[in-house]
Amino acid sequence: MPKTVTIITPSFNRADIISETAASIFGQTYPHWEWMIVDDGSTDNSWEVISEYAAKDSRVKIFKRDRQPKGACACRNIAVEKSSGDYLIFLDTDDLLASFCLEQRVKAMEENGDCDFVIFPMLLFKNKPDDLKMLWSIENSKDDLERILESDPICQGTGTLWKKESFQKIGMWREDLKLWQDIELHIRSILWPLKYAKRMDLLPDVFLRISDVSLSRTGFNSLPKIESRVNVFTYTLTTLQKKGLFKKYKKSLGNMGWDIIMSAINNSHFSIASGLIDFCKSHSLYSEPEINQLKNYLLIRRLKMYKIKPVHNYYLNKVKAMTFEPEYTIGKVPYQKAILV
Repeated sequence: MPKTVTIITPSFNRADIISETAASIFGQTYPHWEWMIVDDGSTDNSWEVISEYAAKDSRVKIFKRDRQPKGACACRNIAVEKSSGDYLIFLDTDDLLASFCLEQRVKAMEENGDCDFVIFPMLLFKNKPDDLKMLWSIENSKDDLERILESDPICQGTGTLWKKESFQKIGMWREDLKLWQDIELHIRSILWPLKYAKRMDLLPDVFLRISDVSLSRTGFNSLPKIESRVNVFTYTLTTLQKKGLFKKYKKSLGNMGWDIIMSAINNSHFSIASGLIDFCKSHSLYSEPEINQLKNYLLIRRLKMYKIKPVHNYYLNKVKAMTFEPEYTIGKVPYQKAILV
């Protein structure tokens, strides 16, 4: 019997754009799918729009979020719990599937039957699927976990096809996070460890929309989102230590921690920054001189001495010397070039 793919979409006030996503699903060459849409308390006419889809096609199943917390991850988990498919794909309301996406992904999963999930290439777009001809990312020589820690993950949440049982086994999405939900999911999956395959040799089969307004990027340095980044970072560091992998990833962890600390300091979340500096010190992530440099910079910002440019720049240059600049591939790889790599 053919495997059924459950397409999971959280929806919040996207009545104006979800029709494009729907068209990409109804146009699939692989017919064995169900589309689970969970509305997150929309105040526009989203419910009426998705109700029309459900009325026309029994494979479309719609729900309203019936518990806390509010957010896309809770909606996704609700859909997983109610789903009946064998495989899962997570698709947001502003992204699109290539017509062959499900067919290609099911075939790849069957070819890698011992894997818990498979990673696929994706294209970025702004107005129509082929306008940027830019891949999300490509495979390189770096370790996949190292890439995530250096903010250059090979995929995001839509880039994978999951076995439902495997996704449930690892605990599904973390609903408490306000940011980095897919980053945390992939870190947790790799460290569990789950088995996965990368099929970057295949054609890109998902189109990710680049929007000037993104729910994930809006308020990126707000306190709840800084706290979420801290939670992901501390989980990762402590888990790597427990698994004896701390030394291997120390450099990348140091860069990740530095970025969060600096974001907290520069946005006046001083207590968060101070606590994270102490955490890094207790786990020997940075040397004593580096810890002192971070503390000095924190003090400069807290006392508003950044208004004294020579003083501020002196300490800023000190902490900048702690990090390295990774070579990012996200959103920088032309599709035509990538297929030759």
